[in-house]
Amino acid sequence: MHTPDRYPSEPLAQPTELLPIVQPPPRPRMGGRGPAIIGIALLLASLLIFIGVLVVLKIVPNPFGADAPPIPVATATPSGPPRTARFAQPGDCVANQGTEKDPELVLTECSPGALEVLARFDATSDTGECADVKNYRYHYFFDSELEGLDFVLCMGERP
Repeated sequence: MHTPDRYPSEPLAQPTELLPIVQPPPRPRMGGRGPAIIGIALLLASLLIFIGVLVVLKIVPNPFGADAPPIPVATATPSGPPRTARFAQPGDCVANQGTEKDPELVLTECSPGALEVLARFDATSDTGECADVKNYRYHYFFDSELEGLDFVLCMGERP
């Protein structure tokens, strides 16, 4: 016969339940085209602001401003040895022997329809100086690395 123990023996190890590991849900990820569109929009906005600053500082010409019409290209031959626009003074006439985009002005005889220098502004390349010159239609500027050599010619057609 078996008698029960007065002192119970150590309890048998019972298996523990495995509880699921609770993790926070993953953060939502911004995907798709959203970040690309935002990045491109910020790039374009900063580019426009940069160009606006350059226009305000007159480093680049204003694409929406009323600039003078292009200098006409003349085939007139200058009298005597060619003298460049660097020596032109008010009252002199010049002819463009270059192109509209790359003008090469030389002094020439004054005749009807020739470009007459109405005013000259030294030590500047700001063509806005010509705004108050009477009969002004065309301008030419020379921009040198040495500021003292810069000049602007304001011209009009000779009657």
